[in-house]
Amino acid sequence: MAANTKKESTLLDKLVNSANDLTTLNIETVMCKLEVDNQGKIIYPKSQEVQGIVSRIDLIDGDVKTHVTEPFYKKYPELVQFHQSREAKGSEIIESNIETIGTIVDTLKGILPALKDLFPEE
Repeated sequence: MAANTKKESTLLDKLVNSANDLTTLNIETVMCKLEVDNQGKIIYPKSQEVQGIVSRIDLIDGDVKTHVTEPFYKKYPELVQFHQSREAKGSEIIESNIETIGTIVDTLKGILPALKDLFPEE
């Protein structure tokens, strides 16, 4: 049973750790050269100045933090408006993520007893 308990614990730990990702949304609207790293993630090369807006929305605390560079704000008003519309949708996205994780947790609670039956203690 120790191995099963460890697997269950690892899965539960992953769910708990992902809760922060599900309750926090980062929105970035930037102008710069972008590159793709070896894992397929978009990165900003360090040798350049990045202009734009970055917002972090925390559904639990209700905090919205937005940082904007002045040149971007002045030069790209249409992108500022676009970013603001993304912020407005942010809470909806987070709420949907929370509902999804709740469904996953409920499903796991239902199948964990069945898994114990399939993999009894040795």
